[in-house]
Amino acid sequence: MNYNLKVGGISLKEFLQSYNVGKTTIYKWFSQKLIKVNENVVKDDYILTVGDILQLPDEGLTTKPYKHAIDVIYEDNYLLIINKPYGFIIHSDEDNLACDNMVANYYIEKGLNLKVRHIHRLDKETTGILIYAKDYLTECYFNYHLERHDFKRYYLALVEGKMNKSLTIEKPIGRDRHNSNHYLVTKNGKYAKTYVKPLKYAKRITLVEVLLETGRTHQIRVHLKSCGYPLVNDPLYNPGQGLMALESKSFSFIHPYTLEAMTINCPLNKEFDILNEK
Repeated sequence: MNYNLKVGGISLKEFLQSYNVGKTTIYKWFSQKLIKVNENVVKDDYILTVGDILQLPDEGLTTKPYKHAIDVIYEDNYLLIINKPYGFIIHSDEDNLACDNMVANYYIEKGLNLKVRHIHRLDKETTGILIYAKDYLTECYFNYHLERHDFKRYYLALVEGKMNKSLTIEKPIGRDRHNSNHYLVTKNGKYAKTYVKPLKYAKRITLVEVLLETGRTHQIRVHLKSCGYPLVNDPLYNPGQGLMALESKSFSFIHPYTLEAMTINCPLNKEFDILNEK
């Protein structure tokens, strides 16, 4: 991967550390002479100049492709952001094809030899914004800031019942020892905090906006159920006849390369149509 640098006056090692590249990786790259600037192998104390062309190693495509149309919300040389469809997991396994396989096929069709790098996960039944990094530096950058909860992620959900006021839910979440696929509020769980705001009510269903402060597995689903507002048709926690409606609606972040403040929004997916049906 090549980078036309927009910064100067710092060492190459400092530049890599600013993206939170691990010490072991930095050591390997320099010891094996895998890093070049302006086509020349350099040492870690090389002082960068604006306009330098930095070349870093990349692994290339390793994920099995699966031909399936993807809905691209945003794309540049460093990021691919898609609208994840209902019913797909993120990372493929022996029994299930996944969004990663679809992105691999997308890269092939565009002539890109890139490793597929999702930088966060969504549940199988959750739709909406799913971000892929096209290079290692971008992946490291997002992993670090997501771990620190520096980016804002808003979700929309349909819940049963009429919610009249906003909620701040601060309850620990842990795995249900009686059912390994389920999570629940438990005093021995991990700290979790969720902000919920009601937006619209109709047909005994409330459309809510959710902001996560933490990112526990099934956090939105478990927290809302614990307050008496289970997600409509949640197959794990509130089974029904239709589809669950939970969407990653908005994602705000600082672009890792341009340093521009960005907010990506996703159109409302079909699972929410139930709210407007006559």
